[in-house]
Amino acid sequence: MIKSFGRHITALALTLMVMSLPSILFVHPASANPGLTVSNAILVTTVSPGQTLNHVMTVSISSSDQATDIAVQVEGMTQSPDGTLRATDSSQDTSPYSARQFIQVDKSSFHLDPGGSQDVTAIIQVPQSVGAGGRYAMINIITQATKGVGVNFISAVNVPIFLTIQGSQPISSGKITDLTTGLPVNGQPVNILTTFQNTGNVHFKVKGEVTVSDAKNAILGTVQEDLITSSIVPTMSRQLKADFIPKKELGVGVYTVKSKIMLDDGTLLDESTGSFEVKQTYTPPASTPEATSSPTVKTSSSSATSQPKAGTNWALIVGSLAGVIIVVLIILLLLKRKK
Repeated sequence: MIKSFGRHITALALTLMVMSLPSILFVHPASANPGLTVSNAILVTTVSPGQTLNHVMTVSISSSDQATDIAVQVEGMTQSPDGTLRATDSSQDTSPYSARQFIQVDKSSFHLDPGGSQDVTAIIQVPQSVGAGGRYAMINIITQATKGVGVNFISAVNVPIFLTIQGSQPISSGKITDLTTGLPVNGQPVNILTTFQNTGNVHFKVKGEVTVSDAKNAILGTVQEDLITSSIVPTMSRQLKADFIPKKELGVGVYTVKSKIMLDDGTLLDESTGSFEVKQTYTPPASTPEATSSPTVKTSSSSATSQPKAGTNWALIVGSLAGVIIVVLIILLLLKRKK
């Protein structure tokens, strides 16, 4: 019962978002409120078929925390459209790229007193017939509810496991599964959302480009979408958002949207075309009267307002004061002569 309760509120705990990191072993501490800390809380490495690898993590709580029981289990990895990585149990871990089946931990539960720590070793036994590409899993470390305590804070750390199979052929491919555009609202950018699914066999990052054209195929602007900060895991999807701000008002009509998704080196992975309709004259944000469609509009505006300020002209100020003093002296001299 306690274990079930802890699992159901894991969503309240800290979940790590992993970046696409080089293929090396990282020592990366992660903490969850109120005091659960895990060192070496991510593994991104290259492995060979048949290899056995040990990944040691240190789990600890602070001296101000209550004594607590800790549970550790290996789970599958899933990913939200915003890039957040999450753990999923065995019943939902159906990905062909899962590493859950060949990872074990040397202890599934243990007790920690205030200020205590415990090493946990993940034993990764890569099958000889593991296949190509990448394999992924999560190690879920979670505190358990304490009996007899009215209020319990359940906290957890998910440790992402990213394995790339050495000597295999990585495939970076994908497809745009959805392209949607928000309704044009005066004074607001036009939001364009592109959903891209990783159909390859390894994790990778992407960037995007969105072009908007009018009914005469005249390009009104292009939005460059920066390289995403977290990699897309195979079979998972990522949503990229572009804010289109035209240089001038848009008249009534239908406008074409073309979205491209590319690798960091510019390799095109997929493109898709959509449209949005302006039913009443659309006015772009008033705060950027000279806005371009580039996402660097704000940066450009900042640059304009952060130009070096003109230096104080002290020579002019001193000269002006001297002139005033001379005029006052002349007036006083004239008054004195009259007396």
